[in-house]
Formats: sequence, C-alpha cells, structure tokens
Amino acid sequence: LHSCTHSFPTRRSSDLVVLFAAVGTSVFALTGEGKESEDENKSTNINVSTEAKTSKDETVYILAGADGTVQKIIVSDWIKNAMAADSLDDKTELSDIENIKGDEGFTLGGDNSCVWDAQGNDIYYQGNIEKVLPVQMSVQYTLNGQAIAPEALAGQSGHVTIRFNYQNMQYEEVLLDEKTEKIYVPFTMLTGMLLDTEVFRNVTISNGKLINDGNRIAVVGIAFPGLQEDLAISKEKLDIPDYVEISADVENFEMGMTM
Repeated sequence: LHSCTHSFPTRRSSDLVVLFAAVGTSVFALTGEGKESEDENKSTNINVSTEAKTSKDETVYILAGADGTVQKIIVSDWIKNAMAADSLDDKTELSDIENIKGDEGFTLGGDNSCVWDAQGNDIYYQGNIEKVLPVQMSVQYTLNGQAIAPEALAGQSGHVTIRFNYQNMQYEEVLLDEKTEKIYVPFTMLTGMLLDTEVFRNVTISNGKLINDGNRIAVVGIAFPGLQEDLAISKEKLDIPDYVEISADVENFEMGMTM
C-alpha cells in the first residue's frame, strides 16, 4: 500500500499523503528439523524439514510537498509469524531499519537479506527508501483562472482550482500482432480531503463524490492513469480520467491534509 502525505504551505500547516499497498512478499521459517517421536510400543524417527511460508504486509507512505514533489518515502512492514518461528529470513531494501513494536533484533547480510531473531513473535518494522514510484503525481493551482504557486495561495480569496495529475510509470513492453506495445500496470488512484465550509463554498469535483455535513465537505476523487492507453480508446469515445480536479470559491485559503 502506498500512501502519500501532501504539505501545503498555507497559513496553517497541512500534509499530503500518498498511500500504496503491497502484499505478498515471502518470508520463510525453517521448522521441525530432526524431531523424534516415540511411544511405548515403537520408536519412529521423523525428519521433517518444511519451509513454512508466512506473509508480509507492506505500507509505503510518501511525504510530498504542495506541488506533489516527493520529500520522503517511509516503508512500514508487518511480518506475520504464522509458525511462531524463532528466526525469520526476510528480504529488504530499506535503510535506517527500526523495530517499531518489540525489541527483537536482526542481522543484515548480502543480497538484501535480513534475519530476524523473532522469538516466535510477529515483526513490525519501518525504514526509508529512495526509489521511483509506480505512479508519479503533480499538483497545479489556479486562482481566478491564473496559475499560482501554492505558497502564494495562502490567505487568498477567489475561485480556486486544484488539479492532481497522475502519471503511470510502471509498464511492460509486449509484442502484440507483431508490434511492440506498452502495457501499463493498472492502478486506481484515490484523492481525498476534508474542506472547511467556512473557507470553501460551491465545491465541485471532476470525477468523484462530495459529502457535506454542514461543517466540512468530504471530497473523494478517482483516476486511472494509463488505462486509456491500455484500452486504446480515443477520448472522443470514452474519456478515462488520469487526474482529479477540485474547484471552489474560497475565502482566506487554507487547507489541511490531503490523501
């Protein structure tokens, strides 16, 4: 899971979070080697060497600036120790690894190997990484139809439009009908925020949903970067959005966190 937090340099501090989720990294525990079973009638030697596959859930948090520029990538992993093994072999590319729940230690080896002294427990750890994201994001702002830098938008009043552009960076080149085609990995991108009704009025969204409880407006938008190209459909026939655009009349512009 990939999460991105976005910071707006407005009158009050705010964040933008982009969140990606990834599941399925394998972790292995070696159990049951050389065990013997014996009863009063017979003695049987059992030599069981099983590779018990456990699971690892991963959440990636991207801290971004007001324009969508990546500032930091934080990865949080949860190794589920299904066999209550004493030791877990893991693979990781993270730096500054920290056990965030227990006191179990680890040993780093070559080829990104990491051995945890699990002591039968699940492992929760966190670290940093520098890597190209599967989907890149940029954010553009206009005030009364004119482009404006986010730091200049704080405290302004007028008609504001915020556009979240998503670019799919993950694809494979495959041979189709003797022609090399670029096939994008399908992603669904959600953009969400809570807007104060004292600041934002007449809110609209390009492709999404608005819910107003009187004090705040919940805004959720959806985009599918790369899907238009994968399906090879012209925008005249079907326009599949790769952006989310929010517009509103604002007074003394300020924003909280967007996700």
